[in-house]
Amino acid sequence: MIIASLINYATKRLVLGLNHKGGHNFHGRLCIRGQGGGNKKLYRFIDFYRRLNQLGKIIRTYKDTNRNSRIGLVLYANGLCSFLIIQKDIKINSIIFSGSVYNAKNGPILNGFSLPLKYMPLFSTLSNIESKPFNGGQISRAANVGSLLVSKNNNYGFFKLNSGWKIKISINCIASMGAIADTYTCHESIGKAGKNRALGHRPKVRGVAKNPCDHPHGGGNGKKSKPMIPTNAWKSVFKWKHTKNTKKQNLKRRLFKILKT
Repeated sequence: MIIASLINYATKRLVLGLNHKGGHNFHGRLCIRGQGGGNKKLYRFIDFYRRLNQLGKIIRTYKDTNRNSRIGLVLYANGLCSFLIIQKDIKINSIIFSGSVYNAKNGPILNGFSLPLKYMPLFSTLSNIESKPFNGGQISRAANVGSLLVSKNNNYGFFKLNSGWKIKISINCIASMGAIADTYTCHESIGKAGKNRALGHRPKVRGVAKNPCDHPHGGGNGKKSKPMIPTNAWKSVFKWKHTKNTKKQNLKRRLFKILKT
């Protein structure tokens, strides 16, 4: 009964309904095509800070509609409830710790423990990492993603990300032990058109099926083939064109990136 009442409390206090705009701005004008419809969504407020210095127990897990990683409802020893992103091997009744101070006498740091980088062992996989102290977790939050703590000194910890980049972050930033859960998200298939509509994606119309006033490929008698240089609705070439931002070419060549703290 106590757990049921806590779940009801969390679903009322920590959940907010989202409004669908369908790609329209505050003037009501369509700015982003291909959006609209979809099932109703609830936004669950997630604790990305985790500085309570309390042990907690996972009492329920969810598949959140706003992210591809799984989240869990945790009940802390002081009676507080919150949603958080859970790591691999975290199940119902698992014990986690959230805080900024930890004593090594309490035992080893397990999956799901959230602590500053100065307490984390070297060559461990971390997730939900803060870029600056007290900013909340911003790095490695997607499903099946984790960053490797390569080295650290008195001021910084050095990470290798899944993308191959290497970054350094203040040693006072908080991170969670273990990679994010939901390993098989990348293998999910849509399966049918109705599921895509339920996700909020509207069908797209081909350019050759439109009128010439709506698209450069439109118009003509009968079935007309595409032109030599395919363009989008705003007459800019979208095929065979580099999408890389050349303004930051020199920055992107370097594998090491320093985050300002």
